Formats: sequence, C-alpha cells, structure tokens
Amino acid sequence: MGQISNIGYRKMRSHGGGGAMTAGPDSSSSTIQFGLVQEAVVDRIRDLIVSGQLQPGDRLRQDELAETFGVSTMPIREALRQLQAEGLVSFQPRRGAAVASLSVSDYQEIYRIREALETLACRWAAEDFDRVPMDKLRRLLAEIEEAEAHPEDVHPRMQLVREFFFTVFEASEKEHLMRILSSLWDLSQQYRRYFSSIPQIVPQRLNNYRRVLGACEARDSEELVEAIRAIHDFGRSAAVELVRAQEGKRPPA
Repeated sequence: MGQISNIGYRKMRSHGGGGAMTAGPDSSSSTIQFGLVQEAVVDRIRDLIVSGQLQPGDRLRQDELAETFGVSTMPIREALRQLQAEGLVSFQPRRGAAVASLSVSDYQEIYRIREALETLACRWAAEDFDRVPMDKLRRLLAEIEEAEAHPEDVHPRMQLVREFFFTVFEASEKEHLMRILSSLWDLSQQYRRYFSSIPQIVPQRLNNYRRVLGACEARDSEELVEAIRAIHDFGRSAAVELVRAQEGKRPPA
C-alpha cells in the first residue's frame, strides 16, 4: 500500500479514540459513538481513493490504517466492508483488502448506467431551465478551461468537472437520483483520472463541456441530452483501450 501514514490526515480522537464500546447504561451512546467513528473512517478512506492518493491495487492493511487514524481495527474492518459494497475496495484470498482494480467490464457497466441516469437527470432539469444557474455554469467552465493549462493538477480539475455536471443534474431536484449518481461518480473516479491523462483529447473534451453549456443557455432539452450521450460515446471510444492497458497492470503488493 502507498505511504498512507505520510498523508497527514488528523487522527480521529474527537470521534471516540479507538472506538471502544462499553456495556451498561451508556451503551446506546457508545453505539452512536462507534457509528460516528466508522462513518468518519469510511469518509477518510473513500477520499484517499477518490483523490488518487491510494491507487488501484494498493493494499489496505487494517493495522496500518488503525494506527494512522488513531482508532481500533474494528471500525476499520467495518469501513472496508462498506467500501467493498460501494465497489471501491475488494477482498482477495491471502491478500486481504485492496483498492479495487480497473477493469474494462466494470468501466463499461458503470458508464452505461451513468449515461442512462444522467440523461434522465437532464430531462428532469430541462423541465424548468430557470433552475439551472447559468452564471455558475459559465464560471465553472472558465475555471475548467484555465485548469486544463495545468495538466499536473489532475484532482482539482476533476473536481471542477464534477461540480459543472452536477450543477446541471441537481436542477432536476431529485434527491434519490443525486445520491445514486454521486456514488457512481465516486466509482468512476479512477477511470476518469486515467481518461484525464490523455492530453490529445483536451480540445474535444472542452468542446463537449461547451456543448452542455450551450444547450442549457438555449434551453434545448434534446440538445442537452444528446450532449451527454456524445460525451459518453466519446469516453467509450477514447478510454476503453487505456483502461484495458491498465487492467491487471499492478502486481500484488
């Protein structure tokens, strides 16, 4: 696993130290305290994976994580199980937990689901384009264009892109859909990072974003849906070979 102990996350003493639970009159509050510790651990590990500080295939050793976060191994173990359910962590015989590796089949499945749900979100958003904050979209696109001039800063640029699209999706005002889409974007973050590493596709990528903004400004629901579909078509054609090249590339640690 990468040098997680050097990442600099604060230990979670304020959430209950080692997460120990005691029986007795305060057992209900101890249960709540343990839940807070586990939730905090899940958030921290997820952030490390989504931000790329932990890479596909990196080992996730429970004792090292427990020491880094200042908790017992119990909330670490439960957190890893939750992240496994989210698709970010995998468990392998004799290796234990590791950051989930990239695969072409997973990529295709995740992005096809994303395309279906994102076009649905856009159709709902297009029912009232007044809900789409155009000034915010324009500002975010300008920041994305500026960020493309600094290709080494991958994560900040990816965050801007995510905010740009969710500014449109959230105009659908569908909370359940937003939760599902947010989870899918977390799952696809590793693929997006590799996709972002292809410098020759930057012009087309920016044109795709401009097309989304243009559709919103024109209040054209069909063009907005087609723009989202075009982005996914472009991603499939440009990224599948890159993902295939990375699939299984990292040896067991």
